Amino acid sequence: MECPKCGLEIDEKTTVCPNCKKVLKVVCPICKTINKTNTCKKCGYVIVTKCNRCGKVNQTVDKQCKKCGFSLEQSVILNEANTDNFALMTLDFPNVNELRNLLGSVQLLNKFKIKLDKIIYDVTKSAGVRRQVVNNTYIIRFDKDYTFNSSVNTAITTAIKILTEITKMNYKLTNKKNATVRCNMFLLRRSVNDNPYDIKSGFNISMVKQSENLKQRVLNTFQVIADNYVQDSLDNIYRTSPLNSVMVKGEMVMFHEVDVNSHIHINYEDLEDKPDEDIEIPNFVQNMLVEQDKLDGEALSKLESPTDPDAIYDIETIHFNEIKCDFIRTENIEVFYHVVNKLSEHPYGICAIKTPPLYVPYSLKIISTIEELGIYKNIISITCYDEMKYSPYSFFRELVAAIFEYTVSQKLFNTNDFSMFRSIDPDNLIKDLITLNERSITNNLDTRSTYFDIFFTLLNVIPNTLIFIENFDKIDQSSYDVMRLLFEQFERLKISYLISYDKDFSLHKDTYSLLSKPYYTEIALKPTSFEKMIAENKEYYRKIMDSFYFHRIAKYSYGSILFLDIAIQYLIECGVFSASDDCIELVSPKTIIIPSSLNKLMKRRLNLLEDDPDAIKFLATCVLLGTRVDQETIKSLKYDGIDEIIEKLADMGYIYFWNNCMYFPNYNLLRECLLSVLDKNVLREIAKDLFEKVFVDNMPSPTKAYLYGLLEDYKSEFLEWENLAKINLSMGDFNSYVNCADKILQLLDKNTDEEKQEEIDKYKLDLFENISNNLYEYLPDKTTGIAEATLSRLESAGDDEKVITLCSKMIQGCLASGNYLHALELTHKILSRIQSSSIDPSAPDFNKYFFLMTLIHVEILFNIGAWEDCIDIGYKVLSVVNQNNLDKLRPDYLSKEQFEKIIIDAVGFVALSNVLQLKGNVQEFLNLVKADLPKLPPSYDIFNALQDFMHGAKASYSPVMVSDSDKFSGILFHIMEAFTRNLNDANGFAEEIYAAKQLARFNKLHQLELFCDLLIGRSYILLESYDKASLIIYKIIRQTGDNGMKNLTYAAWLLMSDMNIKQGRYTVAYGIVNNSLIQLEKADSSNEYLLMLFKYQMYKLLMYKGHEDKAQICIAQCGYLAQKHGINFNFDTDPSHYIPLVDPDDESNMNLPQTGAISDAGERE
Repeated sequence: MECPKCGLEIDEKTTVCPNCKKVLKVVCPICKTINKTNTCKKCGYVIVTKCNRCGKVNQTVDKQCKKCGFSLEQSVILNEANTDNFALMTLDFPNVNELRNLLGSVQLLNKFKIKLDKIIYDVTKSAGVRRQVVNNTYIIRFDKDYTFNSSVNTAITTAIKILTEITKMNYKLTNKKNATVRCNMFLLRRSVNDNPYDIKSGFNISMVKQSENLKQRVLNTFQVIADNYVQDSLDNIYRTSPLNSVMVKGEMVMFHEVDVNSHIHINYEDLEDKPDEDIEIPNFVQNMLVEQDKLDGEALSKLESPTDPDAIYDIETIHFNEIKCDFIRTENIEVFYHVVNKLSEHPYGICAIKTPPLYVPYSLKIISTIEELGIYKNIISITCYDEMKYSPYSFFRELVAAIFEYTVSQKLFNTNDFSMFRSIDPDNLIKDLITLNERSITNNLDTRSTYFDIFFTLLNVIPNTLIFIENFDKIDQSSYDVMRLLFEQFERLKISYLISYDKDFSLHKDTYSLLSKPYYTEIALKPTSFEKMIAENKEYYRKIMDSFYFHRIAKYSYGSILFLDIAIQYLIECGVFSASDDCIELVSPKTIIIPSSLNKLMKRRLNLLEDDPDAIKFLATCVLLGTRVDQETIKSLKYDGIDEIIEKLADMGYIYFWNNCMYFPNYNLLRECLLSVLDKNVLREIAKDLFEKVFVDNMPSPTKAYLYGLLEDYKSEFLEWENLAKINLSMGDFNSYVNCADKILQLLDKNTDEEKQEEIDKYKLDLFENISNNLYEYLPDKTTGIAEATLSRLESAGDDEKVITLCSKMIQGCLASGNYLHALELTHKILSRIQSSSIDPSAPDFNKYFFLMTLIHVEILFNIGAWEDCIDIGYKVLSVVNQNNLDKLRPDYLSKEQFEKIIIDAVGFVALSNVLQLKGNVQEFLNLVKADLPKLPPSYDIFNALQDFMHGAKASYSPVMVSDSDKFSGILFHIMEAFTRNLNDANGFAEEIYAAKQLARFNKLHQLELFCDLLIGRSYILLESYDKASLIIYKIIRQTGDNGMKNLTYAAWLLMSDMNIKQGRYTVAYGIVNNSLIQLEKADSSNEYLLMLFKYQMYKLLMYKGHEDKAQICIAQCGYLAQKHGINFNFDTDPSHYIPLVDPDDESNMNLPQTGAISDAGERE
């Protein structure tokens, strides 16, 4: 076919033209059918509509216009209606599902339903109106006529045509099966202003007509009921009979039966002579999923409230203009619809599925569904797994092998063709990567960079490709580093990504720019209600739905289709259930336990598979070879009856084939369960078989190391890890090198031979030194264990120089990740080893490195909230700095620009500490620094504005004070803008703070970024979105506590108390404020601005609780602190503003302490 817009020749299945991006097909959000028009061909839903009020085009499923909030469902009716009042027809077929037993199978029943739907669709289409299906009820609105009378008569004419065709069908059905389908039809008056789904008449139909005559009997299978408004507008040719009056919406409505029998004309002889025609069932019906059962509320609630680390981006209440990506939280049954919809909307995009293992979607179904769209030339499937972290760039190694269908068997590697890489890889880096050949080490970082370039070039030559990555959270670190760069450069490549990962991972967490990209979507999966899971196929489950087993599955499934499917398959394999094309039956009730978790359920199924030793051995063999096994490797395993084994495993859902290779759904779960179920002796047999048929001696692999461990050949396992470590290092993959080194150390620790301990200790020391020398990037969440072990060993060896070098590298990683307490500990380790040094360049014991570490110490002190120490040490170190001696102070390995930046950053940390500690002399400090450092950026004048702002004076600042040359000015500008211009505007406030947050994140100012998160929590409190605010605040309390940011922890508790006060929860707020005051007053050099705010918070609480005498002590203390620091703070002391709400947590009057924070207030004042 050709694109109707640009004329490009495209496939029939294409949903979006790859050339002009014209949308050719759309997916219905209700029934998930792919359509060529805006009205769903299956259910009649209008998919996209223009708002009738403002004209904005919206997806109808959004319910309300995103621009003006007007009802989109009502817009659909208003847009298609030519009259205000119209006739509405509803059709129900109450006994249609009962026909299954008479027709003989579910398939014949579905065929009958399709024929029935086709009758209604064809007749309504000829009448120029739309039929819609809602909960098995047909709705037809006759709103195209220009008067109500005309609408009524079009409706009755259409009704007669529909009933004529249904009567014909009933006549033939009665002749063949002695059955009829009953039809209830209502004709009601409705208005364009009514709820579009207000379709209930309020009147109950009861058919009582019976007849022995066949023709009369089929005419008695329907009843047409009209309300009095419709009856009044009918032509005189239609006879009606009054039935009854019913109160509808406070109004008495009379209903009438319309006699249409005399208007139905059928030649019954033609029907008897004419055989029933088979209607071809459309693909979209044949491909419907088997859905499942009903989940109780308790099970659902267990999975509805996980701690979401990215809750701040789940933009439901506040719309951040800078966030242009899409966040979707949906039931796991809906994932296919959302994936198709998003990839159709953004063919070149990044779609992420965030899911617990329980809700992982079926891999093959996702791939097949996407393939049907016809958007991509290639779909490449990659699964990440734990063993990836032991070999170099494992993800890209798997990707290259999948693209070019390289063999997995090492014995067949000589058949792999690498000639296509000659132009982009003259040094054979890709070949060495695939064959795991150790390269000569030149410069590790240069080699790493070269690999990055090759991977980018590789993706550039496979355009129009979708890469489907499962379990992305298990990707090896070096490949992840490359992927982050690729995501940053996404627009340069015509590659799309569909990525699934665990609920605790987020793609945008490390690639922050994705939040501003409209082509990025994260779909978070949640439980599906049990009723919805089996809605389509209750008939198939009808004979087991009342069984104990089915109820037990319902209890343990927690809304997971995956669990339900595997559990039913397990019971079929146990012989409890039997499945046919028509239904599942209970055939042999047994005392059998249905496991309560997916992991245990999988193990039980695999236990059953052990009855077929060849099948389970073949499955385990292939799983050990990796996530993809090619056909040639499968043949080389030489299993008898291989075709039958493969067919059996495929039918059981353990394997599937894609691009001529075998893949495994839920590979990581399958591998874990399989290796725990199989007997060690069986695994040893498999290991020997693999060494004989697949592996070669001179080519290491993590799988071989694992198998040597099974065989208890620890020497060979050691050599395998050692060879892998060398290969990793030779290719610049230090992360994988460290992981292999960790395995080596574990094996060395197992060796208890006393005669070899000296040799082992020397080997360990050499290994640790090698790790230290090659640690170019310290990632606290990845390499903490091995780095700490290395540091401990170097400390024990007394090698101070190497300890200092390693600590320096680790500090950089700690600062980059916000782990300031660990950075402080490492700084002390360094400073303690260079104690006899001075920061004064004129002193004989001056040490450049000691000076640099002191500057870094200033940054750490600021971030842990030790602002007094930050000021004290900062003044000392900056007092010896001037423009003329910078070269003398600068360490050789830092450039002039790098060193000056560190100095300027230190000035910023000291200036900000000065302001926050209410010193009141930041202008004097900056003037002194400028005298010695003329290059200090003019934007630092913003600290003067911040000081005025915090003291309640008019702050003089403007956008011209913001500069990219420093870390602080932009952040402080947006924070002051938020408080100055948008204090009570939740959305405007959040917008400004979010801009500050982005800058803080970019500049790796983690404390300020968390402070911005906290202020966004304040916006949610203003909007009374307390659950959202609590999630944000508790997250910050946890993170700041773990990383030593004590003042920010107090600020979070302050905001938490404020939220509780707004909710009337004074008891909870009192506990928070009282505990915080006790801690603040005990601490040395506590921040007195925070102290004043907590005192003021206590005053408010005491006023709400009616303790005015104690409240006056607190407000006096507030006044004293404000006067002491010259703060102009407007304390609200109007008693009429403290009328309390009912406190849900207060069981009795608050027991106020007679000592501590309140009783000794006068003495402290």
